[in-house]
Amino acid sequence: MPPRISLAIIDSEASARESIEATLKPFSETISIVGSVDNFSAGLRIIEKGSPNVVMLEVNDIQRGMQEVQHITSNFPRTSVIVCSSEKSSDWILSLMRAGAVEYMLRPITQEELKQALQKVGRFFFSTPEKAPNGKLISVYYPTGGAGTTTVAVNLAASLASEGTKVALVDLNIYSGDISTFLDVNPTYTLSSVTSNIDRLDANFLMTVMTRHSSGPFVLTEPNEVDDAISITPDQVRRILEFLKGVFTYVVVDCGGPLAGCNMTIFESSDLILFTTALSLPALKNSKRYLTAMERKGLRKDRLKLVVNRYLPKADIQVKDAEKVLGHTVFQTIPNEYLDVVGSINKGMPVVKMSPRSPVSKAMLSLAELVK
Repeated sequence: MPPRISLAIIDSEASARESIEATLKPFSETISIVGSVDNFSAGLRIIEKGSPNVVMLEVNDIQRGMQEVQHITSNFPRTSVIVCSSEKSSDWILSLMRAGAVEYMLRPITQEELKQALQKVGRFFFSTPEKAPNGKLISVYYPTGGAGTTTVAVNLAASLASEGTKVALVDLNIYSGDISTFLDVNPTYTLSSVTSNIDRLDANFLMTVMTRHSSGPFVLTEPNEVDDAISITPDQVRRILEFLKGVFTYVVVDCGGPLAGCNMTIFESSDLILFTTALSLPALKNSKRYLTAMERKGLRKDRLKLVVNRYLPKADIQVKDAEKVLGHTVFQTIPNEYLDVVGSINKGMPVVKMSPRSPVSKAMLSLAELVK
């Protein structure tokens, strides 16, 4: 846990305040409580005087709670708000998140839950570098569905994160993303949670909305609602990607759709674009059209890397045929091991973790070495 996290408690129930204080007592060397009060006005005085890193705020009324969260985050931008409530409604959670809360905790709060929340909120309080590292952004793309971009993106991210390297996995296939399904996650916060709070984007906020998957990567999933996807702009995508590159060593983006709008922003930000295709006539015809168009739009050929998915060595169309048609050398082939891949998706775990001896896993690990 980061050193010297300061915390204020605003809760009308004395027993709840005492419980939080008792829960935090074992961590007194790393967490200091600068004040514990029973009303918002008194809490504001503590915040003004003590500038705590974190405020634990009781919310019993959604409208008042949103106003109080907004007041704190607007006037004290360096202070993060953790909401404590007995209300389980997802509408409450999303509304308070959009108001600026970084975590929502249900009463009664256990010591482990509180410890994890503070670790999450405080992860970057004291470790933001003076100069942000320039992480490598790798986008995995095919214009339409069915080429396996999500399989490649998920397993590439898990492979890159295998040695403790900080890796972000972002679903920017905003209309038909599948990363949440592939990894069996149902996060409270998604891509639209970030874009709707874009003006307060910093390392602390970002880490609270990303989900750490057990396979290693920090995941930012696709929007839950189509209307949320429609409202996402290229400028918002650019700002998110720039910030991710400043926090993570590798940023892997799953994307698809037309060569316009958010996709062009992704490609312009990418160090490598893994154009994922298959050795079939329709796929190669489509790939030829799009690769030519991408080069015409100024995307250098050396940044466009061809990945052949579902590769069968004895298929009618060979790698050399594809290279001749597309004018690109094949960067990596991923073998067609249908049962291994589908089994991993059904279990919500990348195949490189679930079946490390699978030919698919070996190819994915080789791909990870190639992009480093």
